[in-house]
Amino acid sequence: MRVTNNLIFSQSSRAIGQANEKILNIQEKIGAQTDIVKPSDNPVGASQVLMYQADSHKLKLFDDAMKMATSNLEYQEVALDSLNDSLDEVRTLFIQAQNDINTQEDLEAIAQEISMITETMAELMNARSADGTYIFAGTDSLGPPFVLSSNGRYEWTGNEGQKFAQISEGMRIPVTDSGKKLFQDIWTNRSFTSDLILGDVSLSAKVQNQGDFDQFMEDHYDPENPDANRYFLTTLPVLEEGEDFDLNDYLYVGSDEREDQQRRRAFDGTPGTYSIVNNDGETVLSGSYTAGKPITFGGMLFILRGEPGSAVDISLDQPRRDNVLNEINDTLDVLKNKFSTSEEREQAFFDATTSINNAQQMVGEGRSNVGARLNVLQDREEFSSANQLSNATAQDRIGGLDISEAATELSMKESALTASQKVFSRISNLSLFNQM
Repeated sequence: MRVTNNLIFSQSSRAIGQANEKILNIQEKIGAQTDIVKPSDNPVGASQVLMYQADSHKLKLFDDAMKMATSNLEYQEVALDSLNDSLDEVRTLFIQAQNDINTQEDLEAIAQEISMITETMAELMNARSADGTYIFAGTDSLGPPFVLSSNGRYEWTGNEGQKFAQISEGMRIPVTDSGKKLFQDIWTNRSFTSDLILGDVSLSAKVQNQGDFDQFMEDHYDPENPDANRYFLTTLPVLEEGEDFDLNDYLYVGSDEREDQQRRRAFDGTPGTYSIVNNDGETVLSGSYTAGKPITFGGMLFILRGEPGSAVDISLDQPRRDNVLNEINDTLDVLKNKFSTSEEREQAFFDATTSINNAQQMVGEGRSNVGARLNVLQDREEFSSANQLSNATAQDRIGGLDISEAATELSMKESALTASQKVFSRISNLSLFNQM
């Protein structure tokens, strides 16, 4: 085979080009900090690296969702904590207002301070997150959930839906809570109504023990049958054997003048008996009646003054829910009214305190739920960080580049290229005429 100059040039040029290509390949790996620049470098390893990269990208998307969820829940946490503190302040001020040494001016000053606190509470109930949406409005978060109506009462205008954040492939976490449950649907103080229908007596009635009365309501109140919530208290004189007595012969004397009151209070005649029957006529309580001596039943207290021979209609009022701010404002109306009696103020304070306690219970439950979700998010963030670190370690193990080894290889390839170029230069100058 005849070795021509063209063949020598072609072979040398190809060798130099391949050496250059190897150098460029190593330089590209060093620049990319990976041993797998293109799939052909390591087909199996490239597919594994792509799998780990896809998983890390998905985890980063979940990280973004968790950051948004954490931000929303932290806004909600701050609002609930502030509301709970405000409710404590209002309760303290109501306790101060019950002090008999307060003048009307003192009461009005306390009422004004409470009014300012309730305005702050209303703003917290309409709190917004960083993106401007209302955090307690449910899914309809573009408008305020609580609106002060023309009659001075706060009304609910949001919905009971919840927004969720997808924090993993199989887990969604709520990032909002409905203000209807937290602040609007608060159980108010349970009560009853009593009316004297027969008898020449005076009647006073109230809840003596709220806990016992609440339990009585839990056990006996029937929301579907109003008649089942009625009871009748009757007093009768002690009858001799064979003596007849018809309660219907006793008419209620409606006069409440001083003389009638004094006569009823002065009655100290023969004690009688009393009985309380339900709407089915079943006796649920009975005993001896003495004028002015309290009769207690299911946490309720009744005091009748006057001769025996009377009937009282007792009706359990339907439990109701209302915004805690409305209950506070109702009590403020009583507090600011200088003609309110001490009994009316006592009852108003008790009604407000009951609503405040119930509201704080709901706020506490909401705060606990928020805290639990924040803990879940923290755990998921730590899990995601660990997974991403594991993926990065696996990627480095499969396609990681040993910089020192690559640098050594690059130096060797460059040296080889330099040598090849020198050899090519000398060979390209060879000629038979050089030997003559």
